[in-house]
Amino acid sequence: MLGVRLPPGLPFIFEIMAKSKKKKKKKSAAPAQAATDKSQAVAVAVAETKVPKKRKAVAKPSVKEKASGTIETIRQFLREVRIELSKVTWPTRKDTIASTSVVLVIVFLIGAFLGIVDLGLSRIMRILLS
Repeated sequence: MLGVRLPPGLPFIFEIMAKSKKKKKKKSAAPAQAATDKSQAVAVAVAETKVPKKRKAVAKPSVKEKASGTIETIRQFLREVRIELSKVTWPTRKDTIASTSVVLVIVFLIGAFLGIVDLGLSRIMRILLS
C-alpha cells in the first residue's frame, strides 16, 4: 500500500547452518576418539598447537591510488543508490495525506489520554499528600 516490498526468503540459510553443525560435530568427535590412546593423544596435542605464521611484506598503495580507489567506490555507491531508488514504489499524494492524517489523529488522541491521566494522578497525589 505504501510502497514497502519484502525481499524473498533465504531458503539456503538452513543448509548453511546444517553444514556448520556437521563440521562442529566432526571436529569435536575427532579429539574425543584420539584421546583413548595416549600416543594418539600426544599426536593430536602436537598437531593442534599453532605456530604463528610470518606475515609477508605487502606494498602499500600510494596516496594517489587510495584517492582514485575512494572516488571510484563513491561513484559505484551512487550508481547503486540510483538503481535502488528507481525500484522504489512511491506513494501517491492521496496515500501520503491519508497516512499523515491518521498519524496526527492518533498522536492527538494519545496526547489527550496521557494528559487526562496525568491530571488525574496529580490530583490524587495532592489529596494523599495534604
